[in-house]
Amino acid sequence: MKLPTEIEDNYINTVLSNLSLKDLPHEQWERIEGFENYAISNYGRVKSLERMVPSPHGGEQKLRDKIIRPQVFRYFNKHLKAYFYNVRCNLCLEGKVYGRSTARLVYYHFVEKFDMDDLSFRISFKDENRFNVHFSNLGKITAIELRNKVLNTGRGKKGNYQQAVSQYTVNGDFVASYENIYEAGNKLGIHHTYILAVINKKRTTAGTFRWFAKDYKPTKKDFIPHVKSTSKNIFNTSLWKKIGEPPVDQSNPPACLNLSLENLPGERWKPIPDLEKYFAISNKGRIKRLDTWTENKNKTFWEERIISLFLEPYSDTNYYLYANLSHKGKRFNIRLNKYLYYCFVKKFDLNDRSIIIINKNKPSWNLDISNLELCFAADHLNKIKDTTLNYLH
Repeated sequence: MKLPTEIEDNYINTVLSNLSLKDLPHEQWERIEGFENYAISNYGRVKSLERMVPSPHGGEQKLRDKIIRPQVFRYFNKHLKAYFYNVRCNLCLEGKVYGRSTARLVYYHFVEKFDMDDLSFRISFKDENRFNVHFSNLGKITAIELRNKVLNTGRGKKGNYQQAVSQYTVNGDFVASYENIYEAGNKLGIHHTYILAVINKKRTTAGTFRWFAKDYKPTKKDFIPHVKSTSKNIFNTSLWKKIGEPPVDQSNPPACLNLSLENLPGERWKPIPDLEKYFAISNKGRIKRLDTWTENKNKTFWEERIISLFLEPYSDTNYYLYANLSHKGKRFNIRLNKYLYYCFVKKFDLNDRSIIIINKNKPSWNLDISNLELCFAADHLNKIKDTTLNYLH
């Protein structure tokens, strides 16, 4: 939700609502680790940094520096019958939006480095104003201390922590059982509230593990988290516009424009080299991110989805399709022609820049692997020269 300016909080009005690129007094900036296109200041303002991005009309365009308007998460405490707030920011990576705690980012970059995935630590506010995310107002507190503080002030309620629990890996392998949640938490250094939240299906993992009541026997389906899809769109409108808006059935689009997870007729999938466990490419020219757990300490589940393709022009009439993939902080540019030929026609040295794949399909976006041809760049250029000379004569 937007900033609640109706509260008339001074920090909201003078800092968080300030979208000017002009620095505040003594304001300092640091790039946000893991999101290098963004910076955060010691005041808690977030800036989207100047960079080049794919243009809707092909090529690239420049995005200029911009202060991002902060978001607020509001929750209602039933015991106190009052609303409480957390200031957050939305950061984009690979076309996906990630919400992050502003206070946590400020503390990490300007007060003390700590494991951002370790949720046993929380950020406290010295003046009890949760909008005041200035670095001088922040402190670090353990989740246990925070939980006790909440209970002592009557803001929370106790759960069933005496129940016996079983611990599993995210892949479904049994690890151990414990007489109660407290025992499990103490032995593994995991806060007991996180374990209970997993059992109650309010969290996916605690301490990188899945948790179930001991008397429950989990099935294979229990280890595939249900992630609600944020979009039902199956049509890549942006790419369609770039290729000239050809007449197509948008409810059943051709492969390069089709974002549906359902297989197309005759579609086969193979893993993408060096990204085998995470991404796959089909003989129809589609790229899919696979169901997988991230390798960070918090173990986030990424659901299967089709990756949108982009267009890069060679000239006014020629272009190639590609996808941008990200893994372990590295970015991979996957040229469709090249990887289609490698995976479905014949393997070759992907690092050999003298080799190129010629797309003879007409139109170029309607990919058929039988119309892809491998040749050496020098030979291809000579053919173009000979064709030009013959035309002139």
